[in-house]
Amino acid sequence: MGRQGGQGAAADAVVNGVLTGGWYALPDVVASRRARGSLKVAVIVGGAAWAARAVRAAQAADGDTVDAAAEGGGDAPAAEAVPTTLVARMATEPAIDAQALGLGGTPPNGVGPVRMVAGVALVVLSVVGTVAGERAIYRWGERLTARGVRYAHTRIGLAAGGVMGLSTWALARD
Repeated sequence: MGRQGGQGAAADAVVNGVLTGGWYALPDVVASRRARGSLKVAVIVGGAAWAARAVRAAQAADGDTVDAAAEGGGDAPAAEAVPTTLVARMATEPAIDAQALGLGGTPPNGVGPVRMVAGVALVVLSVVGTVAGERAIYRWGERLTARGVRYAHTRIGLAAGGVMGLSTWALARD
């Protein structure tokens, strides 16, 4: 493992674990729902900033910086950057390919509308599933708290952060 692969993967794992743990532990630390919402926005912004840093680091390691492109007389193509960490991959690779959904030029085999509906349905189901999962985890923490479990949300956050950190580290290793 190189410097970016080993230490970068470990740093990404720690950051993802801490952000995830903090996200789920907030109800134990902050009583105000409005304040929790503001802090969750800060967690999202922090995660996005970390991902942007990882992309810049991966591009610098590969020599695909704007300065390197200017010397060659053109813009550095974004498709040629090879991210070396999971966070960089998540920030640069599309989760859903527009061409595969029929959102590109000519629809393949004339099934453009069907693929478009399937793509929209996939996005809607992903959002609904995420919201439902988040609410279920919060209610689980509230039920544990009602039963007298101390720091129930923090316990859930520690478990979720550990799983996220370990999975990030395992997937980012080269």
